[in-house]
Amino acid sequence: MKKVLFLLFLVFSFGVYSATFSDSDKKEILKQFSEFQKAVKKKDAAAVSRYISYPLKEGNTKEVIWKNSSELAKDLKDKETYTFYSINELKIDSNANKIINVEERLLEKNGEFGDEFLSVTGRFLDTDDVEGTIYTGIDKPHFVVAVSVYDDMFEGGTYYLFSFENKKLELVSIFRLP
Repeated sequence: MKKVLFLLFLVFSFGVYSATFSDSDKKEILKQFSEFQKAVKKKDAAAVSRYISYPLKEGNTKEVIWKNSSELAKDLKDKETYTFYSINELKIDSNANKIINVEERLLEKNGEFGDEFLSVTGRFLDTDDVEGTIYTGIDKPHFVVAVSVYDDMFEGGTYYLFSFENKKLELVSIFRLP
């Protein structure tokens, strides 16, 4: 009997401490993310700023990327430091609650140096998800978009971490991996 009670307590504990998005939350997140993508495509700093939690920090180093919307506006104009590289490649069907990932799209044929590929994926990350351990300080579910450019010799990626609180999607951190 004690074992049964302990197992029930354990199962209940996981349910209490594991947070996930509801289907209606997911639909709203995808709708707002689609609006965010449109603003990024237009390079509309004011519209993009509505989806950013300032100061926005780099997830690994905690270095501030943008203190405010005017710093974001400068970055949107600079092709060399453009932060939202290929984020618009992710296709969203918010009516069907569906994310259409880009898997290994050929960017450039480099012959002996290896071909260059692009992958863009989006997913809902629950608090008990193992992947969440790479994002320190995550105690709520998040929407994560990963943009990876890679070839035979090098792989790099940028992870955009969005929170969803009070029915509002916000970019809270960007993780860049070499």
